Amino acid sequence: MGRLKGSPRWSVVTGIGLALALTVATAFVHQEPTPPSRLPRLRGRCQVCHRTEALEWVQSAHAKAWTSDAFVAATANRTRKECLHCHAPDRILVTGFGKEPSLRNELPEHGVDCVACHEDANGAHHGTLGTVTDKHPTVKNERFGTVEQCATCHAKFGTVQEFKGTKWGSDPKSCVTCHMPATQRPIALDSPERPAHVHTFKGADPEMFRRGVKVETDLSGDRLTVRLTSVEVGHNFPTGIDTVVAVVDVRLVSGGQEVLRHQTVLADERAQGGNDTRLKPGETREIVIPLEGKKGEAVVRILHKPLRDLPDEKATVLFETKVAVP
Repeated sequence: MGRLKGSPRWSVVTGIGLALALTVATAFVHQEPTPPSRLPRLRGRCQVCHRTEALEWVQSAHAKAWTSDAFVAATANRTRKECLHCHAPDRILVTGFGKEPSLRNELPEHGVDCVACHEDANGAHHGTLGTVTDKHPTVKNERFGTVEQCATCHAKFGTVQEFKGTKWGSDPKSCVTCHMPATQRPIALDSPERPAHVHTFKGADPEMFRRGVKVETDLSGDRLTVRLTSVEVGHNFPTGIDTVVAVVDVRLVSGGQEVLRHQTVLADERAQGGNDTRLKPGETREIVIPLEGKKGEAVVRILHKPLRDLPDEKATVLFETKVAVP
């Protein structure tokens, strides 16, 4: 779209930097070891030595891949067989990176766990450094943490293909650059600090959104314009299965009452005979809302929904700002 005309009253309300941008290493702050009683119980008992990683993982979408309400609903209570193996995968080092994994029978409620990604058929644990330990065999694997590994499950609905068409597409480590930021810390109990990665696997998260999408607002005459620019997102927003949508939600409130509401849905609706309206990498989108002469305060929110029919109040609020409409 063309540039807005008139007085340049743009309000820039986000930072820059998300998925697939260069990330500054996180400083490690020493903490006392977490008591074993507070740790999640994992296959392979990984939490015994890798306590920080276990506590990060248990907060992640990987940990909830099998149990989340969205997954249960989207798969009709797990009856869509084609979806199950990526939500409780067996060891992907056995089936191979980039190939669909097998569904495991053991503890599927643990979702995408440590063993699923790190352990091979011989019980050796793979990583980027191959640090030797007497706890288990280790393998230094140059392909570990690459886009090829993530593609095992994230290629199915186009995310990897979207990424390969971006300026980051030739960097094999780009996924982990944003979704597993680098840090310096002990990787295991009683070990020295070394290069490591955070295991929270953040995706649809307010901090990630603010780093990756610049949001600007402009009040000009009787219209409010919301401008979205995908500055550091290496895939469509939102990405993944077509049940996932984002909503640009604008409410005009006056005297405590909602006097106007406008919503724009960003979604892949091609399967329903519609269009793909998701924000593409590098794209700028301007959404113009006529105010119809009404006054008050405009509340601008970006909502993320894992299911398109999810009520607004249950959506993740990725961003919110307010604009006075005098």
